[in-house]
Amino acid sequence: MKLTAAQIFSLPAFLLDILLPPRKTERAIRLLTIDTLQASAVLSDSGTQVLPYHDASVRALVWELKYRKNPHALALAGQFLSEQALSLAEDMLDIPVLVPVPMHISRRKDRGYNQCELLCEAMLASSPSSCMYAPHALERVRNTPQQQGLAKHRRVKNIQGAMQVKNPEAVQGKTCIVIDDVRTTGATADETRRALMAGGAREAYILTLAQS
Repeated sequence: MKLTAAQIFSLPAFLLDILLPPRKTERAIRLLTIDTLQASAVLSDSGTQVLPYHDASVRALVWELKYRKNPHALALAGQFLSEQALSLAEDMLDIPVLVPVPMHISRRKDRGYNQCELLCEAMLASSPSSCMYAPHALERVRNTPQQQGLAKHRRVKNIQGAMQVKNPEAVQGKTCIVIDDVRTTGATADETRRALMAGGAREAYILTLAQS
């Protein structure tokens, strides 16, 4: 039996999968492309596109970038979000500033990175000149319990007053686009916007990859 060029090319990956079986989520995102993400996207409250978190492939994408720093997941998410940021920026007079939702220093130490910063970096890699970047504009001053699993009223109370502007020069008088991975009740988004506006930002928009 003669193998095609495509089959020969895929043999190393096939053999590697046998030796080191991929995670279920890792296997799931191999089938994702920017076209499939755009096809599954829905309209958010801000008028931009957002991915539905109830979709199993979207949950796999979020899991892989959030807990595994998967390069493929980050590249896809970065391209998707950069297109949404460009859509937002069309009506802006100035170049917007990307601001990642901050992670408390102790939680960042445990995980080793902030996935929202990785998303911003992936966006800039996809569209380098579309935005400025202020990775340390905000800080989380309280190590709040994780929002996941909390009721809406508890999420709001949990996150209130948890953030503040750390670098005023980076946001004062500027239009900010806050980047987050998943939006559920909007409590984190509201607190982030409050902190930026209190710190002198002209305006603050929230851009999330997925919405549950």
